[in-house]
Amino acid sequence: MHPLPKEARAEAPASAPHRPEIDGLRAVAIAAVVVHHAFPEVLPGGFAGVDVFFVISGYLITAIIAGELAAGRFSVWAFWQRRIRRIVPALAAMLAVTGLVAWAVMTPLDFYQFAKALAAAALFGSNLLFARDVGYFDSAAGAEPLIHTWTLGVEEQFYLVFPLLLMAVFRWRRGALAAVVTGITLASFALALWLAPPWPLGAFYLLPTRMWELGLGALCALAPPARQPRAALAAAGLALIAAGLVLITPEASAPGAWFSLPTLGTALVIRHGAVPGPAMRVLGLRALTGLGLVSFGTYLWHQPLLALGEYLWLGGLPVWTRVVLIAVSVGLGAASWRWIEQPVRARRALARPGALAAAACAALALPALAGAAGYAGWLLPASGPEAARLDGLKPPLADERTIIPPRGPLGFVLYGDSHASQYYEAFTERFGPGALISQSGCLAADDLRNNPPSWIYTAQCDALPGRLEALLRERGVRTVIWAQRWERDLYVAGSETWLGSSTEEAGARTLLAAIRRFAARLPEGTRIILLGNSPTAWAAGDRFADGWLRCRAAWNTDCPASYPEALAEGRGISARLAQLAAGDPRLAYVDPAPALCREGRCLFVQDGTLNYWDGSHMTLSAARRVAARIDPALLAPAPIPPATLP
Repeated sequence: MHPLPKEARAEAPASAPHRPEIDGLRAVAIAAVVVHHAFPEVLPGGFAGVDVFFVISGYLITAIIAGELAAGRFSVWAFWQRRIRRIVPALAAMLAVTGLVAWAVMTPLDFYQFAKALAAAALFGSNLLFARDVGYFDSAAGAEPLIHTWTLGVEEQFYLVFPLLLMAVFRWRRGALAAVVTGITLASFALALWLAPPWPLGAFYLLPTRMWELGLGALCALAPPARQPRAALAAAGLALIAAGLVLITPEASAPGAWFSLPTLGTALVIRHGAVPGPAMRVLGLRALTGLGLVSFGTYLWHQPLLALGEYLWLGGLPVWTRVVLIAVSVGLGAASWRWIEQPVRARRALARPGALAAAACAALALPALAGAAGYAGWLLPASGPEAARLDGLKPPLADERTIIPPRGPLGFVLYGDSHASQYYEAFTERFGPGALISQSGCLAADDLRNNPPSWIYTAQCDALPGRLEALLRERGVRTVIWAQRWERDLYVAGSETWLGSSTEEAGARTLLAAIRRFAARLPEGTRIILLGNSPTAWAAGDRFADGWLRCRAAWNTDCPASYPEALAEGRGISARLAQLAAGDPRLAYVDPAPALCREGRCLFVQDGTLNYWDGSHMTLSAARRVAARIDPALLAPAPIPPATLP
């Protein structure tokens, strides 16, 4: 018996027998993904449809490559050319349209995130980008329209490497193909299980931890055909897929053991679904096979439509709107298949390889360059000029966490989280040279933290107190300006034990005690100026969670220029900080709220400029307003208690 399936032994890929049940499987996969993205509460595990896609892709690609290797006519360039014809035209069209719409409707902050994703998607590297810090289920609004392109990154990276691997193994020892692929598949699955706890994003997005799914499909192609295909096993495969889509949740470690349900189920259908039975009848339904044919275009278009719709309609799209957008995505998928994909695949367009290569490079270069320009800040969205006029663009130093001038005297050290960073430029303008020591999302008060040890930036946060103390001693600085979000959960450093929240009485006392201990460990004479909590924009409600400009981008809400001061964040803990400073000569307190609030209302727009460039961080204009209210004399060192004088 020939070691390769009949499809792999076909004279050419185009002449391989068509298997309608494979199109039906594609339809099941795309339907699951689309329903999950539109109605995640209805099908929480629908995102596992991409795992079904990966198994199918591994099977079809390996069948083609192995068949051509066996026939002695495999060409890597011809293979890559077919992949280009299959993927690039439809992808480039989606990226171009989505890019234009995003440019027209997004805020500069969101467009910056979108631009990164756009450039990465055009280069088939969005999975690498997202693995750094973009969650699949909680991605930033700017990345959301292209979050689905991570799968294209995985597949294209697979297409680059896997053919070369098969070709090398075939030339070395053709009988070892299945053994080598089995080893890679098992190693990938083990890597996925091992990597998921410490780096869930890497396990989710990267090819090495997804290779087991593609490898499972490849083994379906490399194994000898089933001697007696059983319809019951194909039906069981469908049941496993359905179970996976229902039982898997976003909280499951991915791609882990639970994902063996849809992947093994897909393998069973591939191996046994070509014989008459329930699986063939279901998957062979015309509606499913038709959707399967246009599944690639539907997959490309559904996510931008849903994500941009959600972007323009705060609070969630109505159900009927989501249904309409799903229908539109299927229509666009069909149009893409009919007028973009098929002409290029059938060589009615771009028949010559040189023309194909030139067109593909140009079609992907445009979004790649536009994305790079947006990421670099050279290309602003349509809302950019207004945002610039309002001083609503992200400040250049917003992402800086440490700034220590290498020489010269320092008048102060700004200490805290990203709410310390927001003041640095304004404070150096007013008070002269200073330093910044901070970590976003971190409260580090002596042995008190606001995150458990499992937090990704725990090491950086734990290092802050020691770094501050060392800098004060080395440079002789005696003024610390401590600024951050003071409303925090509280933990003992290095412990998972939750001590409460600073918004509660017990938590507030714990925080104040930690501040006193921290002050005691700093060099004698050090004054700590506690900057109270910023009122923030998101305190005004969900529509301002990402700032006033983001609210303005929506079509279904109004965006007033102020909100009641009673809603301002941190009013309770700021009052406690003021009481603490009043009773301790080492401490002073400055409340930023009076600089940003008037007559009982906190302002988004003040004197023609914005106070916040996102949901909580101040613009340079706002930071200057706060700095203007601080008397420079307050930065003098704290008095040394008489008992300690020589």
